[in-house]
Amino acid sequence: MATYEDIKCLPLVNDVDEKKVSEIKKSILKNGWKGAPILYTNMGLVTGSHRLAALQEIEETGEDDDVLFEDIAEDVTDIINSYCEENDIYWDELDFGNLGEIFAGTWVEEYKDEIREW
Repeated sequence: MATYEDIKCLPLVNDVDEKKVSEIKKSILKNGWKGAPILYTNMGLVTGSHRLAALQEIEETGEDDDVLFEDIAEDVTDIINSYCEENDIYWDELDFGNLGEIFAGTWVEEYKDEIREW
């Protein structure tokens, strides 16, 4: 597992909606970190652009920064690399809107109901 510090500089996988970021920030501040981990590789995020943006706002405002030191992310570089090799594709050719095919049969599948892009 990784903390916010480990992933805070990774590029986002998609654009974020500021209203959604604000809602996630409020939820994290009220309830702590809940749900699926943010998935990332050495190339960038796979999921979690809105959640990472919410954590960045928490860091900037200094509000309840305990969450910044919690385990909130998982490195899926090996899974992504294996998928790319098996399918003869590169990182920039991955369909991040359809992650079910990439993560089928892996530990990530336990979070499929929580990952919108599944």
